[in-house]
Amino acid sequence: MKIHFFKILSVPVLAILISSCAQRGRPDGGPVDKDPPKVVSSDPENYSTNYKKKEIIINFNEYIKLDNPRQQIIFSPPIEPRPNIYPLGPASRYVRIQIPRDSLEDNTTYTVNFGTSIKDNNEGNTLPYFKYVISTGNHVDSLQVEGNVFDAYNRVSDENISVMLYPLDSTYSDSVVYDKIPRYISFVRDSTSLFSLENLKPGNYKMVAVSDKNGNYKFDPAQDKIGFVEDTVKIPTNQLYDILVFKEEQDFKGFRPKQISKQHFEFGFQGRLEDYKIDLISETEEPFEAKYFKDEKTDTIHYWYKPYLERDSLLFAFSNQGRTDTLEIRPKQIEEDSLKISEVKSDKNKLLTNFKLKANTPFSRFEKDSIRMMNKDSIPVEFDLRIDTLYNHLIFKFEKEGSQSYKIDLLPGAITDFYNTQNDSLNYTYSTKANSEFGNLTLTISNVNEFPIIVELVDEKGKVESSVYETENSTVNFSLVKPGDYYIRMIYDLNANGRWDTGDFLEGRKAEPVLYESRLVNIRANWDEVLTISLY
Repeated sequence: MKIHFFKILSVPVLAILISSCAQRGRPDGGPVDKDPPKVVSSDPENYSTNYKKKEIIINFNEYIKLDNPRQQIIFSPPIEPRPNIYPLGPASRYVRIQIPRDSLEDNTTYTVNFGTSIKDNNEGNTLPYFKYVISTGNHVDSLQVEGNVFDAYNRVSDENISVMLYPLDSTYSDSVVYDKIPRYISFVRDSTSLFSLENLKPGNYKMVAVSDKNGNYKFDPAQDKIGFVEDTVKIPTNQLYDILVFKEEQDFKGFRPKQISKQHFEFGFQGRLEDYKIDLISETEEPFEAKYFKDEKTDTIHYWYKPYLERDSLLFAFSNQGRTDTLEIRPKQIEEDSLKISEVKSDKNKLLTNFKLKANTPFSRFEKDSIRMMNKDSIPVEFDLRIDTLYNHLIFKFEKEGSQSYKIDLLPGAITDFYNTQNDSLNYTYSTKANSEFGNLTLTISNVNEFPIIVELVDEKGKVESSVYETENSTVNFSLVKPGDYYIRMIYDLNANGRWDTGDFLEGRKAEPVLYESRLVNIRANWDEVLTISLY
């Protein structure tokens, strides 16, 4: 089993018809140009020493354009302010780099990595990873360090991941990744996991990888992933370094609520919710009640209250994970919510999931005697009902059969919401496919280091089709799986909390280990697959 994986990444033919009074013909335009641009000269020459000029000119054998130069072209060490680079629009036979006055350090080797930005003007052929090097001293630093960057959770890594080195000197602290530009920067090559930091000085460094979304060579936890090498990277070295990048879980923060209807507010938040509370701390009228639940798709809490409070402003305390945010809203006189009930749609196998209803206002109670369920032969079906207060779902639990259709009828008054509004007549149909339309997999995993583990079948896009949590057995069973090709993902649940936990850079904590089987598993309809894999 491999820990990680790979990225998977026309030229037009121009026919010219020439006509004349005397004859018609179709001349041959010659072969299509498939060659990338070539560097023919530069001023100063590549790898020059004792550089004192303020401009670099790199000449090519044909007209070129620069594709996404801000993201693709990296100066290492960074030059501040960033040099101006031309051409930015029209094609040119050269690249011109203007270096701001007094921006270069003495006795320093500078590398300009062009990535895949240089393309010829006509066919778009790319000159990949061209590198231009100069030194302000009397020699060019020539040391390098190499490795790979993988995603700690996903099978395929993000694009545009930068790998950075920070000198471990007296000024270093882990906080430099947030506000300082690193000494050396490189990037993961397209369609690979490989990186190479070159033209380095000897020394001790901290190595970090960042999915630098805004291209500022700093770590922004709100949008970037980060990975790091735990030990000091000592240059020179022959060691290859593997880095796993992960998205940190953000600290909890509650945001100012929005008013959706007369007595309905939405509270946005960031971070994970655990035993959270929202309390109104403004003066209320008795008896005051409130209910709230989490949105299914967004980081939002829906909050309702009664009776209506005529206040210029309302103050709330949003508490979670030991933190409390005080939030204010200025209510407006707008329409009230009216009860709307609908089915919770899911693309999961209906033989393995429950039928659910949701409402735009909180469920308060139900009358089971006013709800009927029958199969397609009009035979009553026994079911249990409960209200899921986390998402405001009414869950119907019952034994399901393949190739069956269930009719659910709710008589008027079967459901009552928070405002004592009741439903009108409602009718739903819940249909299952035949068991033979699905496949089964018995999977044995040898050399599991420790339990518990989470074993999942994920498709090409990373969507989880089926998941099993196992606390002691190395054989797991996936039942009634939709036919298709899947990757096997295994997670070591080190803290036994039933989910994958990410890492934290400042705490020096890496994400929980995730392993992928490199081979695709084909699940066929009406077929029992038996497979054994080894972790090493």
